[in-house]
Amino acid sequence: MIWSRPHEEKKEAVPQDLEAVRASFLAETWPLPSCAQRGGGRGRRVTPAPRSVLDELGRPAFGTYTGHVPRIRWRQGGLRSKRWHFVSVSGGHVLAAAAVVDLSWATMGFAYVFDRRRRRLIREVSRFGLPLLSGRVSERPGAGSRSEFVGPGLWLSLTRPEDSSSWRWRVRASGLRVEALLEETVEPLCAIAPIDGGLANCTHKTVCLPSRGFAESDGARFDLEGCWGALDHTLGVLARETRWHWASMSGTGLGLNLVEGFNGYRENAVWIRGQVHPLGEAEFELDREEPSSPWRIRTRDGAVDVRFTPEGIRREDKELGFAKSRFVQAIGSFAGTALGVDFRDIPGVTEDHEARW
Repeated sequence: MIWSRPHEEKKEAVPQDLEAVRASFLAETWPLPSCAQRGGGRGRRVTPAPRSVLDELGRPAFGTYTGHVPRIRWRQGGLRSKRWHFVSVSGGHVLAAAAVVDLSWATMGFAYVFDRRRRRLIREVSRFGLPLLSGRVSERPGAGSRSEFVGPGLWLSLTRPEDSSSWRWRVRASGLRVEALLEETVEPLCAIAPIDGGLANCTHKTVCLPSRGFAESDGARFDLEGCWGALDHTLGVLARETRWHWASMSGTGLGLNLVEGFNGYRENAVWIRGQVHPLGEAEFELDREEPSSPWRIRTRDGAVDVRFTPEGIRREDKELGFAKSRFVQAIGSFAGTALGVDFRDIPGVTEDHEARW
Protein backbone atom coordinates (compact mmCIF):
# COMPACT_ATOMS: atom_id res chain seq x y z
CA MET A 1 0.00 0.00 0.00
CA ILE A 2 1.37 3.40 -1.00
CA TRP A 3 0.29 6.27 1.18
CA SER A 4 -0.53 9.51 -0.58
CA ARG A 5 -0.64 12.91 1.02
CA PRO A 6 -3.94 13.25 2.89
CA HIS A 7 -6.33 16.02 1.97
CA GLU A 8 -5.43 19.16 3.85
CA GLU A 9 -7.61 19.53 6.87
CA LYS A 10 -8.74 22.81 8.29
CA LYS A 11 -5.69 24.38 9.90
CA GLU A 12 -5.76 24.55 13.65
CA ALA A 13 -5.47 28.08 14.86
CA VAL A 14 -2.18 29.03 16.40
CA PRO A 15 -2.76 30.13 20.00
CA GLN A 16 -2.93 33.89 20.31
CA ASP A 17 -1.45 33.82 23.80
CA LEU A 18 1.95 32.54 22.67
CA GLU A 19 3.72 35.21 24.69
CA ALA A 20 1.88 33.95 27.76
CA VAL A 21 2.97 30.39 26.95
CA ARG A 22 6.56 31.56 26.57
CA ALA A 23 6.46 33.56 29.82
CA SER A 24 4.98 30.61 31.70
CA PHE A 25 7.65 28.29 30.28
CA LEU A 26 10.51 30.59 31.28
CA ALA A 27 9.18 30.89 34.81
CA GLU A 28 8.83 27.14 35.34
CA THR A 29 10.52 25.07 38.00
CA TRP A 30 14.27 25.46 37.63
CA PRO A 31 16.20 28.26 39.34
CA LEU A 32 18.91 29.87 37.25
CA PRO A 33 22.14 28.80 38.97
CA SER A 34 24.94 31.25 39.60
CA CYS A 35 27.27 29.32 37.26
CA ALA A 36 24.69 29.68 34.49
CA GLN A 37 24.42 33.38 35.15
CA ARG A 38 28.18 33.60 34.61
CA GLY A 39 27.92 31.70 31.31
CA GLY A 40 28.76 28.22 32.59
CA GLY A 41 30.27 25.40 30.56
CA ARG A 42 33.29 26.33 28.50
CA GLY A 43 32.36 29.99 28.66
CA ARG A 44 32.13 30.17 24.89
CA ARG A 45 30.52 33.22 23.38
CA VAL A 46 27.31 32.37 21.53
CA THR A 47 26.19 34.81 18.84
CA PRO A 48 23.15 34.85 16.52
CA ALA A 49 23.32 32.41 13.61
CA PRO A 50 24.78 33.80 10.36
CA ARG A 51 22.71 34.31 7.23
CA SER A 52 24.66 31.56 5.45
CA VAL A 53 26.73 28.52 6.39
CA LEU A 54 29.51 30.06 4.26
CA ASP A 55 31.33 33.31 5.03
CA GLU A 56 32.04 36.05 2.48
CA LEU A 57 35.09 34.11 1.24
CA GLY A 58 33.08 30.92 0.72
CA ARG A 59 34.51 29.16 3.79
CA PRO A 60 32.34 27.30 6.33
CA ALA A 61 31.36 29.66 9.13
CA PHE A 62 32.36 27.27 11.92
CA GLY A 63 30.98 28.03 15.35
CA THR A 64 28.16 27.70 17.88
CA TYR A 65 25.20 30.05 17.52
CA THR A 66 21.59 30.63 18.55
CA GLY A 67 18.73 30.94 16.09
CA HIS A 68 18.45 29.60 12.56
CA VAL A 69 20.52 29.83 9.42
CA PRO A 70 17.62 30.68 7.05
CA ARG A 71 18.65 28.20 4.34
CA ILE A 72 21.50 25.67 4.34
CA ARG A 73 23.37 25.32 1.05
CA TRP A 74 26.82 23.80 0.60
CA ARG A 75 28.64 24.29 -2.69
CA GLN A 76 29.56 20.63 -3.00
CA GLY A 77 28.27 17.34 -1.75
CA GLY A 78 27.08 14.76 -4.23
CA LEU A 79 26.63 11.35 -2.61
CA ARG A 80 28.36 12.63 0.55
CA SER A 81 25.49 15.03 1.19
CA LYS A 82 23.29 13.76 4.05
CA ARG A 83 20.38 15.41 5.76
CA TRP A 84 17.69 14.50 8.25
CA HIS A 85 14.86 16.01 10.26
CA PHE A 86 13.99 14.31 13.57
CA VAL A 87 11.17 15.13 15.96
CA SER A 88 10.18 13.68 19.33
CA VAL A 89 7.48 14.47 21.88
CA SER A 90 7.75 13.01 25.36
CA GLY A 91 6.02 13.07 28.72
CA GLY A 92 5.45 10.89 31.75
CA HIS A 93 3.37 8.36 29.82
CA VAL A 94 4.63 8.37 26.24
CA LEU A 95 7.46 9.12 23.86
CA ALA A 96 6.65 9.43 20.15
CA ALA A 97 9.23 10.16 17.47
CA ALA A 98 9.80 10.24 13.72
CA ALA A 99 12.40 11.23 11.14
CA VAL A 100 12.86 11.86 7.45
CA VAL A 101 16.36 10.97 6.21
CA ASP A 102 17.88 11.85 2.83
CA LEU A 103 21.04 9.86 2.07
CA SER A 104 21.36 11.27 -1.49
CA TRP A 105 21.10 7.77 -3.01
CA ALA A 106 17.96 6.88 -1.03
CA THR A 107 15.44 8.35 1.37
CA MET A 108 13.88 6.79 4.43
CA GLY A 109 11.31 7.57 7.04
CA PHE A 110 10.45 6.09 10.40
CA ALA A 111 7.93 6.72 13.15
CA TYR A 112 7.13 5.04 16.45
CA VAL A 113 5.16 5.33 19.68
CA PHE A 114 6.56 4.08 22.98
CA ASP A 115 4.33 3.51 26.01
CA ARG A 116 6.48 4.56 28.99
CA ARG A 117 4.09 3.15 31.59
CA ARG A 118 4.11 -0.32 30.03
CA ARG A 119 7.71 0.09 28.81
CA ARG A 120 6.77 -1.19 25.38
CA LEU A 121 7.26 -0.05 21.81
CA ILE A 122 3.67 -0.42 20.72
CA ARG A 123 4.11 0.54 17.07
CA GLU A 124 7.10 1.12 14.81
CA VAL A 125 7.15 1.77 11.04
CA SER A 126 10.30 2.21 8.94
CA ARG A 127 10.50 2.47 5.14
CA PHE A 128 13.07 3.10 2.40
CA GLY A 129 12.21 5.04 -0.75
CA LEU A 130 13.64 6.50 -3.93
CA PRO A 131 15.61 9.76 -3.75
CA LEU A 132 13.58 12.88 -4.60
CA LEU A 133 10.41 10.83 -5.27
CA SER A 134 9.73 9.43 -1.80
CA GLY A 135 10.69 12.31 0.40
CA ARG A 136 12.72 15.37 1.11
CA VAL A 137 14.37 17.17 3.98
CA SER A 138 13.99 20.91 3.75
CA GLU A 139 17.02 23.18 3.38
CA ARG A 140 15.21 25.45 5.84
CA PRO A 141 15.66 24.46 9.49
CA GLY A 142 13.14 27.02 10.75
CA ALA A 143 10.43 29.20 9.20
CA GLY A 144 9.25 27.90 5.83
CA SER A 145 10.46 24.36 6.50
CA ARG A 146 8.70 21.34 5.00
CA SER A 147 10.17 17.86 5.41
CA GLU A 148 8.14 14.90 4.20
CA PHE A 149 8.25 11.18 3.47
CA VAL A 150 5.75 9.34 1.27
CA GLY A 151 6.28 5.61 0.90
CA PRO A 152 4.74 2.14 1.22
CA GLY A 153 2.60 2.20 4.34
CA LEU A 154 3.97 5.47 5.70
CA TRP A 155 3.35 9.19 5.26
CA LEU A 156 4.86 11.72 7.61
CA SER A 157 5.45 15.45 7.47
CA LEU A 158 7.02 18.12 9.65
CA THR A 159 6.24 21.69 8.65
CA ARG A 160 6.51 25.24 9.91
CA PRO A 161 4.87 28.11 7.97
CA GLU A 162 6.84 31.26 7.19
CA ASP A 163 4.72 33.39 9.51
CA SER A 164 4.46 31.00 12.45
CA SER A 165 6.49 29.70 15.39
CA SER A 166 4.46 26.46 15.42
CA TRP A 167 5.67 23.17 14.01
CA ARG A 168 3.03 20.75 12.76
CA TRP A 169 3.92 17.06 12.88
CA ARG A 170 1.70 14.47 11.22
CA VAL A 171 1.99 10.72 10.68
CA ARG A 172 -0.25 8.27 8.83
CA ALA A 173 0.67 4.59 8.82
CA SER A 174 -0.96 1.25 9.41
CA GLY A 175 -1.93 1.23 13.06
CA LEU A 176 -0.28 4.59 13.74
CA ARG A 177 -1.45 8.19 13.61
CA VAL A 178 0.07 11.35 15.05
CA GLU A 179 -1.26 14.92 15.03
CA ALA A 180 0.85 17.34 17.03
CA LEU A 181 1.71 21.02 17.33
CA LEU A 182 5.02 22.07 18.85
CA GLU A 183 5.57 25.71 19.83
CA GLU A 184 9.11 27.01 19.36
CA THR A 185 9.30 29.12 22.50
CA VAL A 186 13.09 28.99 22.93
CA GLU A 187 15.88 29.67 20.48
CA PRO A 188 17.55 26.64 18.93
CA LEU A 189 21.24 25.97 19.09
CA CYS A 190 22.95 26.08 15.68
CA ALA A 191 26.33 24.40 15.21
CA ILE A 192 28.48 24.56 12.09
CA ALA A 193 31.29 22.04 12.47
CA PRO A 194 34.18 20.62 10.45
CA ILE A 195 33.86 16.92 9.62
CA ASP A 196 36.92 14.66 9.54
CA GLY A 197 36.89 12.82 6.22
CA GLY A 198 34.09 15.06 4.94
CA LEU A 199 33.62 18.80 4.57
CA ALA A 200 31.30 20.39 7.11
CA ASN A 201 27.95 19.99 8.79
CA CYS A 202 25.22 22.32 10.04
CA THR A 203 22.87 21.11 12.74
CA HIS A 204 20.05 22.84 14.62
CA LYS A 205 18.93 21.37 17.93
CA THR A 206 15.82 22.62 19.71
CA VAL A 207 14.43 21.24 22.99
CA CYS A 208 11.65 22.04 25.48
CA LEU A 209 8.96 22.82 22.90
CA PRO A 210 5.51 22.89 24.55
CA SER A 211 3.40 20.34 22.66
CA ARG A 212 -0.21 19.32 22.22
CA GLY A 213 -2.15 16.89 20.09
CA PHE A 214 -2.34 13.10 20.16
CA ALA A 215 -0.67 9.88 19.09
CA GLU A 216 -2.81 6.84 18.30
CA SER A 217 -1.64 3.26 17.90
CA ASP A 218 -3.50 -0.05 17.95
CA GLY A 219 -6.48 1.39 19.76
CA ALA A 220 -4.46 3.29 22.35
CA ARG A 221 -4.63 7.09 22.29
CA PHE A 222 -2.03 9.25 24.01
CA ASP A 223 -2.77 12.87 24.83
CA LEU A 224 0.32 15.01 24.11
CA GLU A 225 -0.91 18.04 26.08
CA GLY A 226 1.76 18.94 28.61
CA CYS A 227 4.48 16.99 26.81
CA TRP A 228 7.73 18.50 25.54
CA GLY A 229 9.14 18.30 22.04
CA ALA A 230 12.62 18.23 20.54
CA LEU A 231 13.87 18.82 16.99
CA ASP A 232 17.06 17.87 15.17
CA HIS A 233 17.64 19.32 11.70
CA THR A 234 20.98 18.33 10.16
CA LEU A 235 22.43 18.96 6.70
CA GLY A 236 26.06 18.39 5.80
CA VAL A 237 28.73 16.92 3.56
CA LEU A 238 29.78 14.01 5.71
CA ALA A 239 32.49 11.37 5.83
CA ARG A 240 32.04 7.98 4.22
CA GLU A 241 32.16 6.47 7.72
CA THR A 242 30.38 8.28 10.54
CA ARG A 243 29.96 7.47 14.23
CA TRP A 244 28.36 9.18 17.16
CA HIS A 245 26.80 8.86 20.60
CA TRP A 246 23.96 11.31 21.19
CA ALA A 247 21.58 12.31 23.99
CA SER A 248 18.49 14.53 23.88
CA MET A 249 16.34 15.47 26.87
CA SER A 250 13.36 17.83 27.20
CA GLY A 251 11.51 18.74 30.38
CA THR A 252 9.80 21.63 32.10
CA GLY A 253 12.28 24.48 31.81
CA LEU A 254 15.28 22.15 31.43
CA GLY A 255 16.71 20.54 28.28
CA LEU A 256 19.94 18.94 27.18
CA ASN A 257 21.71 18.02 23.95
CA LEU A 258 25.03 16.14 24.01
CA VAL A 259 27.09 14.34 21.38
CA GLU A 260 30.37 12.43 21.40
CA GLY A 261 32.08 12.33 18.02
CA PHE A 262 30.57 13.80 14.83
CA ASN A 263 30.01 17.55 15.49
CA GLY A 264 31.78 17.37 18.86
CA TYR A 265 31.45 20.05 21.52
CA ARG A 266 29.97 22.64 19.15
CA GLU A 267 26.47 21.20 19.58
CA ASN A 268 26.67 20.42 23.29
CA ALA A 269 24.39 22.62 25.36
CA VAL A 270 21.95 22.80 28.25
CA TRP A 271 18.79 24.95 28.20
CA ILE A 272 17.73 26.40 31.56
CA ARG A 273 14.56 28.52 31.62
CA GLY A 274 14.95 29.15 27.91
CA GLN A 275 18.60 30.22 28.01
CA VAL A 276 21.18 28.26 26.00
CA HIS A 277 24.46 27.46 27.77
CA PRO A 278 27.22 25.82 25.67
CA LEU A 279 29.14 22.92 27.15
CA GLY A 280 32.47 21.15 26.65
CA GLU A 281 33.28 17.79 25.10
CA ALA A 282 31.01 14.92 26.17
CA GLU A 283 31.97 11.41 27.22
CA PHE A 284 29.51 8.49 27.02
CA GLU A 285 29.91 5.32 29.07
CA LEU A 286 27.70 2.47 27.82
CA ASP A 287 27.66 -1.24 27.11
CA ARG A 288 27.30 -1.39 23.33
CA GLU A 289 26.35 -5.06 23.51
CA GLU A 290 23.70 -4.38 26.17
CA PRO A 291 22.40 -0.86 25.45
CA SER A 292 19.44 -1.48 27.78
CA SER A 293 21.82 -1.19 30.73
CA PRO A 294 22.33 2.29 32.27
CA TRP A 295 24.40 4.91 30.43
CA ARG A 296 26.54 7.57 32.10
CA ILE A 297 27.15 10.84 30.27
CA ARG A 298 29.49 13.59 31.42
CA THR A 299 31.14 16.68 30.02
CA ARG A 300 34.87 17.20 30.47
CA ASP A 301 34.31 20.70 31.85
CA GLY A 302 32.42 19.15 34.79
CA ALA A 303 29.20 20.99 34.00
CA VAL A 304 27.07 17.87 33.36
CA ASP A 305 26.99 14.43 34.97
CA VAL A 306 23.88 12.39 34.20
CA ARG A 307 22.67 8.82 34.29
CA PHE A 308 20.33 7.59 31.58
CA THR A 309 18.11 4.60 32.39
CA PRO A 310 16.70 2.91 29.26
CA GLU A 311 13.09 1.77 29.30
CA GLY A 312 13.10 0.38 25.77
CA ILE A 313 15.30 0.03 22.69
CA ARG A 314 14.67 0.76 19.04
CA ARG A 315 17.27 -0.95 16.87
CA GLU A 316 17.68 -0.83 13.09
CA ASP A 317 20.64 -2.45 11.32
CA LYS A 318 21.07 -2.22 7.54
CA GLU A 319 23.48 -4.13 5.28
CA LEU A 320 23.32 -3.07 1.63
CA GLY A 321 26.76 -4.10 0.41
CA PHE A 322 28.13 -0.65 -0.41
CA ALA A 323 26.44 0.81 2.68
CA LYS A 324 26.00 -0.39 6.22
CA SER A 325 24.37 1.05 9.31
CA ARG A 326 24.13 0.08 12.96
CA PHE A 327 21.56 2.23 14.74
CA VAL A 328 20.45 1.91 18.36
CA GLN A 329 18.08 4.43 19.89
CA ALA A 330 17.33 3.98 23.58
CA ILE A 331 14.18 5.48 25.11
CA GLY A 332 14.18 6.28 28.79
CA SER A 333 14.78 8.89 31.48
CA PHE A 334 17.64 11.09 32.68
CA ALA A 335 18.74 11.99 36.20
CA GLY A 336 21.73 13.91 37.44
CA THR A 337 23.06 17.45 37.47
CA ALA A 338 23.55 20.11 34.80
CA LEU A 339 25.20 23.44 35.62
CA GLY A 340 24.44 22.94 39.30
CA VAL A 341 20.78 22.01 38.76
CA ASP A 342 19.80 18.58 40.12
CA PHE A 343 17.00 16.75 38.32
CA ARG A 344 15.49 13.31 37.84
CA ASP A 345 13.00 11.41 35.65
CA ILE A 346 13.14 13.67 32.60
CA PRO A 347 12.38 11.66 29.45
CA GLY A 348 14.43 11.55 26.28
CA VAL A 349 16.52 9.40 23.97
CA THR A 350 20.12 8.35 23.46
CA GLU A 351 21.77 6.93 20.33
CA ASP A 352 24.68 4.69 19.44
CA HIS A 353 25.14 5.02 15.68
CA GLU A 354 27.74 3.78 13.22
CA ALA A 355 27.37 4.07 9.45
CA ARG A 356 29.24 3.56 6.22
CA TRP A 357 27.17 5.55 3.73
